[in-house]
Amino acid sequence: MKRTIVSLLAVILLVFVALPISVIGAAPQGTPPGFSDSSSEYIIVKFKPTAGASATADIHRQLGGKVKKTIPEIGVQVVKVPPGQAKEKAKAYSKNPKVEYAEPDFVAEVADTPDDPLFGNQWSMATVQAPQAWDVTTGSSSINIAILDTGIDQDHPDLASKIISNVNFSDSPTVDDVHGHGTHVAGIAAASTNNGIGVAGLGYDATIMNVKVMGDTGSGAYSSIAAGIIWAADNGAEIINMSLGGSADSSILEDAVDYAWSKGVVVVAAAGNSGDDVPEYPAYYANCIAVAATDGDGARALWSNYGDWVDVAAPGLHVYSTLRNNSYARMSGTSMASPHVAGLAALVFTTVSDANGDGKLNDEVRSRIEATCDDIGVSGIGSGRINAARAVGDVAPVLLGTISGTVTDADDGSAIAGATVTAGTRSTTTDAAGEYVIAEVAPDTYEVVASKAGYESSSLVVTVSEGATAVADLSLTWITVPGAITGTVTDADEGSAIAGATVTAGTRSTTT
Repeated sequence: MKRTIVSLLAVILLVFVALPISVIGAAPQGTPPGFSDSSSEYIIVKFKPTAGASATADIHRQLGGKVKKTIPEIGVQVVKVPPGQAKEKAKAYSKNPKVEYAEPDFVAEVADTPDDPLFGNQWSMATVQAPQAWDVTTGSSSINIAILDTGIDQDHPDLASKIISNVNFSDSPTVDDVHGHGTHVAGIAAASTNNGIGVAGLGYDATIMNVKVMGDTGSGAYSSIAAGIIWAADNGAEIINMSLGGSADSSILEDAVDYAWSKGVVVVAAAGNSGDDVPEYPAYYANCIAVAATDGDGARALWSNYGDWVDVAAPGLHVYSTLRNNSYARMSGTSMASPHVAGLAALVFTTVSDANGDGKLNDEVRSRIEATCDDIGVSGIGSGRINAARAVGDVAPVLLGTISGTVTDADDGSAIAGATVTAGTRSTTTDAAGEYVIAEVAPDTYEVVASKAGYESSSLVVTVSEGATAVADLSLTWITVPGAITGTVTDADEGSAIAGATVTAGTRSTTT
């Protein structure tokens, strides 16, 4: 299971969003020479809600920090400090009681390496049974996959018509893909399909949002990635794919991932290419699907990360997809595995319903993907390798249940008509016989509450099983409204009022 890591790991892995990131091979060995795991002059600071503007300004002045930008949705600031003092200044800010957290603006790197071909074009699509899935659904153009990466080739014939938005949070002057990584990732997730040219994207009809968070050398700041996550969540993305990562745990990244999940977004990230069980971020976070890579023989790719924090696996070796300058090529890495899951999520969005009534589908989509994986006998890859056909149709539908019962008067057992009965987000009213039925209830445990004006409300906890009816009979107690005894005390002979007379009723008494 996923857990919280408080130490900051120095090794830069193959998937993540952080400060500058750089491209690495399929089986990276440690940190590339001359490459740092954090910015030397930028830190992330989040002040506590009680810290006012004057106090925060004083803290920046005392510690020599200058605010360069803010991410208001999660309340953080990107602060410039003297060169070479990022870690020292982050520690200094952290010691202030008005600061919730401070950390260097960490660095991450993308997770792929171009390679010579070993398998036929797009062997991965057949492996995950994409054609069978497309017989069930080809998704929808209303489902948007945000590709947070090095940009996307704006003129590629297999991608240009699919891009619905471009935004740049990197240090590059262009939204275009100068590096090449993002274009390859986008093609796996949602290249134009059935258009007579090039390759097919697993997401078929899904559209693409080009959210450039990595620079032209393949690196990017955590703050840029967090800003990209938030922008995508606020601008209509159903899925966010991050084929990038780093070794340093980061509060700003976790905040951003949690924000996107709360908005109903499925967040997917590569698990890393270091070939060990060391967590990669943001893949490690609970609200992100961490994706390992498999090869054409159904084994875990030797360079793919693994562990109890990994959720699923997908093909990642010699994957054929789009490349810059209207070309195509094979690349390897968990960077290639991750967009398979993102593309599948786009298909699954069109086949699920809001089973738990929370108003969102991302939880149902994630559950369906993880529940329908193939067990390929490999440990450390979570639920197994994704199976698109099973995810969109080859599973038995969830049978909904029913809650029914009667509402009666607790004193005499008579039926109470017009009482309101609520279970989760569903409610109904009792009929003349005091009976009610709440149909098509997702299997779960519910608190059933009955209420009506003049009565004290009553509740009962029931568990609804698939296709079954749970009975919840409730009784309501009448709320007794106190009355009053009034009158006058007079002289029996002359009828005059008598003041100061004691009047008693039961245990109560008063005077006139």
